[in-house]
Amino acid sequence: MQFKYKTLLMSSKDVDDISVSLADKLNVYGKDGWELVSALTQPCLGSSQYSLIGITQKYILIFKQQLEHEGA
Repeated sequence: MQFKYKTLLMSSKDVDDISVSLADKLNVYGKDGWELVSALTQPCLGSSQYSLIGITQKYILIFKQQLEHEGA
């Protein structure tokens, strides 16, 4: 079995309610056959209304999808 992979980078400043937006994005990818296999957070320095003392979160989502074989 072979897979292809896709990553999605999101930031806490991208949306007002990260949980709703994230669920929507996951549902869209799931309908397209992508399976979430890992989620990582990465703190980064920044200044915006979404940061706490200059620290924001970046979310890295890793998806996989089985490759379709020709003739299958």
